[in-house]
Amino acid sequence: MSQYSGTSVHEAHSKAVEERMYALATEELTHGAVRVGLWAKAWSMAGGNNREAKARYLALRVEMIVAEQTLHSCVADWRLRVSMDRAA
Repeated sequence: MSQYSGTSVHEAHSKAVEERMYALATEELTHGAVRVGLWAKAWSMAGGNNREAKARYLALRVEMIVAEQTLHSCVADWRLRVSMDRAA
């Protein structure tokens, strides 16, 4: 039996989205396209240990992707409400 057999569709979607975010963060790290501020924070948190900094960067970057998606969603909702108010 699969470990996901009891997983709801929502949980499965969330896991797939999370996996994609980690993949994106890993691609950025691999290609040297890191966010400088996040890298500095990760490196600082890791006490200058580059291997640990990479792991911390991935976690921080995924958190930032989630935050950016939330922000974009809020802005889109606000724009929709403004356009609906103007149309009324």
